[in-house]
Amino acid sequence: MAPLVANYYLTYRCNARCHFCNIWALEPPKEADFATIQHNLQDLRRLGVKYVDFTGGEPLLRQDVTEIYAEAKKQGFTTSMTTNTILYPKKAKEMKGLVDFLNFSLDGADAETHDHSRGVKIFDTLVESVKIAHSLGEYPVLNHTVTAQNYDRISEVGELGKQLGARVWLNPAFTAHDNYNSKKNPTVEMVAAIEDAAKKYNNVGYNKAALAFIEAGGNDTKNPRCKAVDAVIAISPDDKLLLPCYHFAQAGVSIDGKLYDLYRKSEEVEKYRQSQGKLAVCEGCTVWCYLIPSFFMGVDKYWWLNQVTYAGEFLARKRFLQRA
Repeated sequence: MAPLVANYYLTYRCNARCHFCNIWALEPPKEADFATIQHNLQDLRRLGVKYVDFTGGEPLLRQDVTEIYAEAKKQGFTTSMTTNTILYPKKAKEMKGLVDFLNFSLDGADAETHDHSRGVKIFDTLVESVKIAHSLGEYPVLNHTVTAQNYDRISEVGELGKQLGARVWLNPAFTAHDNYNSKKNPTVEMVAAIEDAAKKYNNVGYNKAALAFIEAGGNDTKNPRCKAVDAVIAISPDDKLLLPCYHFAQAGVSIDGKLYDLYRKSEEVEKYRQSQGKLAVCEGCTVWCYLIPSFFMGVDKYWWLNQVTYAGEFLARKRFLQRA
């Protein structure tokens, strides 16, 4: 089966100062030029990838971001972007129609909460960005990470989404490395709060497979559900294939224009393919950007819950676009 998704890190630079992430404090590597990204996209198509999530850092900091997205659409990819919205008002018109799944990061339903978490005053920019996106016929989703600190305030986020006419997507904070403010799987209280909010607000959604996986304790290295290498191709800004994934990268292999052969024939890739989900760092993992694509591989209850989730989201998106 072909890999489903490419998590393509365009940059590690960021213009926010979020307290739960230190990527903005790191020394950013030299970033690959457009020609390199273009060639990698061609190889991703050859490998069968259909969906590319251009991420970061803040992807809109790339001066050639519009050119990159235009190339991805030209090659037939479905694209996504998550942005903190600082640059979105400036870039919105030129990005129109290039991002299939547009996500705006939201940490709180008011300026004080959101700006404190982000380390910069951007709540008003986020609200403005939703309005601009709607005026351009775009479908922005407010991407809200649910943590032990904010799960009791989810209803406020649901209300904000209603006021802005935007869908809210609830992401449980995942277990990852020190860049993230979560050392343990989300608690049962957080799970209950997410489920209750989705029942109360018809504009609030979450991944049902993700919550079921939390309740099961996350990835079990003795019976791994993660297919990080098979399902996802992770590429760093400096043109390296990250193995087995970005968050628990044990190796970064230089691509140098050979992504297709590297992914298909490299002994290094095969080593991590055989050990995906089985490494010590994989125990209890709930990193959704790798696990959710993994749930599409292998039919079990997570596969079914994933299908139900995205069928529901497709209908919600369709209804919104019909009203717009």
